[in-house]
Amino acid sequence: MRPTIGLAMIVRNEEGNLAACLESVQGAVDEIVIVDTGSADRTVEIAGRYTDKVYHYPWDNDFSAARNYAIAQTRSDWVLSLDADEELDTTSGDLRALVNNNSGYEAYFLPLCNRTPQFPGDYSRFLVLRLFRNSAAYRFHGRIHEQVAVSRPEAVGIAEGPVIWHQALSGKERNRKRGRNLALLRRAAATDPGNPFLQYYLGVEWLGFGKAERALPCLQSACTRLTDAQILFRAPAVRFLVICLKTLGRLDEAICVCLEESLRYPAYTDLFFEGGVLFEQKGEYEIAIRWFKEAINCGPPPAVFSHTNGTEGFLSLYHLGYCCEKLGRLKEARGFYEQALASEPGYVYPLYNLFLLCLAEKGPHGAFDHLAAAGHLAQPERAGVLADLFFEAGYPDLACACIEKEVLAAGFPDDGVARRLVRFRVYAGRSEDALCLMDGLRRTGGEIDLDLDVTEVVALILKENYRGAKVKALSLWRRPDGRGAAWALLNLISLCKSGSRCGRPEESREAAVIQATLAIMEDCLRYPPWSPGVDGRAYGRLVENAAGFLVRLSPRGCTALAAYLQAKAGAVRRMMDYKYNQAGRLWR
Repeated sequence: MRPTIGLAMIVRNEEGNLAACLESVQGAVDEIVIVDTGSADRTVEIAGRYTDKVYHYPWDNDFSAARNYAIAQTRSDWVLSLDADEELDTTSGDLRALVNNNSGYEAYFLPLCNRTPQFPGDYSRFLVLRLFRNSAAYRFHGRIHEQVAVSRPEAVGIAEGPVIWHQALSGKERNRKRGRNLALLRRAAATDPGNPFLQYYLGVEWLGFGKAERALPCLQSACTRLTDAQILFRAPAVRFLVICLKTLGRLDEAICVCLEESLRYPAYTDLFFEGGVLFEQKGEYEIAIRWFKEAINCGPPPAVFSHTNGTEGFLSLYHLGYCCEKLGRLKEARGFYEQALASEPGYVYPLYNLFLLCLAEKGPHGAFDHLAAAGHLAQPERAGVLADLFFEAGYPDLACACIEKEVLAAGFPDDGVARRLVRFRVYAGRSEDALCLMDGLRRTGGEIDLDLDVTEVVALILKENYRGAKVKALSLWRRPDGRGAAWALLNLISLCKSGSRCGRPEESREAAVIQATLAIMEDCLRYPPWSPGVDGRAYGRLVENAAGFLVRLSPRGCTALAAYLQAKAGAVRRMMDYKYNQAGRLWR
């Protein structure tokens, strides 16, 4: 008879996650046991759709006790333990193949990947003991950050799959759980201060809270006490110690840790990556390059090492590009940026650096052609990034070209692309097209936020439709968050139409009016005066009136305008320096 597998879970207020978790194990397990520890939402109802084995356990701040109670209700030969915010990826491995083989293993470490919200595909990997025989030898221990005790390490195997995926938590939920964990950990550590596992988890939680100074002694204690026999904890403890020292600005101490531990663990890719980052922060780019290249040479580390996806590839490639750029080796830098983008399509950060290099090297239209030929505009996320970059650089016409095809093909998508295109079109000299797109957004129920409303009024001013602009501006006054913008727009309409202001805002609203006026100025200054068939005088008149309005508004308005112009001049100087002093060396 084939061995049976039972899922044993504890849950509380997990109505948003539970169904996805239970769907992920359909067909992979024979039994589902769910123990609720006091939910006040629909968690129990959802659990009942998947199993009739739903139990209740009074919460007593002891995770192990609750988990062991769930296991005690399980009648299967093997137990799979998951949390509600986790999902089992059975495409990467088969639970039944693990429990049916003749290896003699009684338990398995499974890969757990923690998703992070930075970009698609960003995750960190750990090994966790989540599949084990249903026997008294395998039970959880510890009130918090509980672990299955292993009495016979030789009976525990390491599986490459299936993979457990942990969902990224919101900042609020993450901090709530950290606060709860810290309270339990501090209580446990008070009775067992020499426990390295508790010190490790305390360090991780303090570091997650941004309290590196409190995390440091905990992580130092954990690294000292943990041995290679506990590598699943010691390896991440070492890396967190490096991150902690880096956060505190103690770069040389962190480098020493990397040097010592990389000799101890020469296959630990992530240590070489962290070492490269440290030398990069110290401005020692040649040494950093050697560390990043070593991380790439290592490849993915052995499964026993916790690992951040990309340290063996696109993350190191991006940093190699940055270091080469700082050293003036710009052809190499561009090559590394392009390799990083090819290695991980969802990782767009190298695109910012590549854009600046191409802009300095080829000019705006040459950069557009190069980036389009490289296929970057064929990927919606990259096309959106490049559209924003061209717009910020003062080329709204090229910003339009980056995303126009996608909008036309999709027919007013509800993902913000069409809303951005409205803004790009207005400042590319295509106000009529922008207003038509606004009408389309309204017909399809698209979101019209404050910024888009302001852009629409500006488009009407540029078309000299002052009556329509005034009606729209007055509608903004009805929005509490739009009154500063309304004051600015109503004065600009009056100045453009008759050369006089329409009134003076109350002092408490003056800062918002100044901010809105400067934002309109900034966007109008992006208008490309070389655009064929477009009269740019309307943009110049609007900028002139905005500047005059700020000067006459108050000393605060005059000071804000001077600061803005000074910052604008500084940005131009930096771009010219980048283009002619650094990036200008690209083709010498």
